[in-house]
Amino acid sequence: MEKESLVDRSGTYSHLSPGKLFFGPGSLESLPEEMDKGLSYLIVTDQGLAKAGVADRVVRALGEAGIRSHLFDGVHSDPPVEDCLAAAGLARDQGCGGVIGLGGGSSLDAAKGVAVLLQGRGDLKEYGAGKWVEGPVAPLYAIPTTAGTGSEVTRVAVITDAQRNEKMSVRGFYLAPRAAALDPELLKGLPPGIAAETGADALAHAVEAYVSLNSTPVTDALALAAIGLVGGYLRRFVANPADTEAGERMLVASCLAGQAFTNGGLGLAHSMGEPLGAFFHVSHGLSCAIYLPVIMEFNLPAAPEKFCAIARALGEDVDWAPPHRAARLAVSAVRELFEDLGLPLTFKQAGIEFKLHQKMIDDVWPQFSTKCNPRKADPEQVAALYLAPGREG
Repeated sequence: MEKESLVDRSGTYSHLSPGKLFFGPGSLESLPEEMDKGLSYLIVTDQGLAKAGVADRVVRALGEAGIRSHLFDGVHSDPPVEDCLAAAGLARDQGCGGVIGLGGGSSLDAAKGVAVLLQGRGDLKEYGAGKWVEGPVAPLYAIPTTAGTGSEVTRVAVITDAQRNEKMSVRGFYLAPRAAALDPELLKGLPPGIAAETGADALAHAVEAYVSLNSTPVTDALALAAIGLVGGYLRRFVANPADTEAGERMLVASCLAGQAFTNGGLGLAHSMGEPLGAFFHVSHGLSCAIYLPVIMEFNLPAAPEKFCAIARALGEDVDWAPPHRAARLAVSAVRELFEDLGLPLTFKQAGIEFKLHQKMIDDVWPQFSTKCNPRKADPEQVAALYLAPGREG
């Protein structure tokens, strides 16, 4: 049975709900309530959070609740398989039976990979090639320190195969963490540039899930709510990541968008953005920022009413024009938002010396996100879309 298929519009549809979620300042202290105190946990994070003292704060919170933990702080951006193998090795050496992802999408994805390996589920590269994670993984929890990926509620981990220069999607229903703490206090040290890029990621998740061919009434409601929160709070959050209210709203937006896309799918901005990141070492959020307006414009004819709703959610006045005209305001609103945040919209602005590789085009077609895109594209159109940011500005 195919594990990912488009919704049958004539029948029923399903919705994967996440584990327990704790929101708000101080919610980190609530997470141990959901954890087995008989286990020792490996905290999977990066050196930046370790040096900033965030990891120590988590260790203390767990210790005060009577939970033993060990730290792995070797996660790199776009985590390669080797990071997961190293962390799993440390977990086994220390007798850890559970995993906590602490950080942005890279750390949370790496933690998911570790949870798969600890349970003896096999080779991550096999899963990256399309094999589904069929059974339970090691007990898995999440503490996001960025507001963008929504990995705390998704059933996917993006792991890099460095040898093949490819980002792999490891998928399975068991990859959704059992519980997560979304604590805006942990976002206060976030650099504004990272806040902007991860916020763009959340918006891309919400927009693409909303117009996806695999969307449902449930994912539509989640995605529109997320779009409205991003439009209302991302500028404020980037201006001051210590703004607790704005940080909490962005964490909620990211979480809602994550639930929307893990159930409703994504689109071409993601299936093209991942090869861009793999070939040119561009962050996932920045890849989304570059391609989201391009793909939105390409998709306008396929879903004008939905793009009109996106424009309205972003605060645009759409009542003066018919849907196909008002829909264009969604694209201009996203471009204006990204410009206000200082995000690049072109290769030149991003400092990318872009060269289109055939493998980048080839890598678009196997992705489920491509099947979900509301407007079908052929290889020539995909090539043109890849090149579009080089023609602008």
